[in-house]
Order: sequence, then structure tokens, then C-alpha cells
Amino acid sequence: MENMCPWERLRQLFLEAPFVDNIMVHADPFHSYLCGTLWQFIIPNWRIWVSKHGIAYSDFSELCSKDETVKEVHASLVKEAKKARLEKFEIPAKIKVLSDPWTPETGLVTAALKLKRDIIRKTFQEDLAKLYA
Repeated sequence: MENMCPWERLRQLFLEAPFVDNIMVHADPFHSYLCGTLWQFIIPNWRIWVSKHGIAYSDFSELCSKDETVKEVHASLVKEAKKARLEKFEIPAKIKVLSDPWTPETGLVTAALKLKRDIIRKTFQEDLAKLYA
């Protein structure tokens, strides 16, 4: 991971978190913290977590927007960051949990599953703005 760009290094680390299927770390030069980290749930892990905590939801999208979900996913991110001894500024302060997968068909990743950062940023610009507000 030594020769990777900083975003990819962080991405690879955060992919180790139990609920993360894919992630984009985002930084806004006008803010002093990372934010707008966009996540996807890994299905087997969230089913276990929901069952264990008795969380009620009507659909997956609602589950992803619940405060409990965001807190749990963020906590798993922080745990991975601490294991890797990241600096505080390398740990996203706020996150958005997404329910829809990033696939080549959605246009958010390439056929090789590499992130299309500019397209993701444009697609979720409203969500990112709310996270930085």
C-alpha cells in the first residue's frame, strides 16, 4: 500500500470493516475533516446485526438511513482506523450509508470495479453537501 494514492490506501483499509462492501473517501478542501465517505452494506453481516439488536425497518433503504445503522457502520470504520493507527484527520467524521450497490451498470465503477470518483462525487453531491453542512 506504500505507493498508492492516499484515498486508495484509506479505501483498502476501510474495506476491512465488517459492513463495508465498497467505499469512497472524500475530502473537501474547505473543511478540516474527511467526510462524505459513502458505504454499502455487506448483506450477511447486516442481517446478523439487525437480528441481534432487534431493529425494525420496512426495507433496506430505510435500514441504511437509520441513525443506529450509521452509528454502527461508523464505529466499525473507526475500529479499523484505530487498528491501523491512523491519524484523526484520516478518519471520516461523517458517513452516508447507501442501499444501492455500485456496479458497472450503475456507472459508478468500471468493469474492473475501480471507482469512478468524479461520477460518484457528482451523483452524490447533495448527500456530500449535507454531510459537510
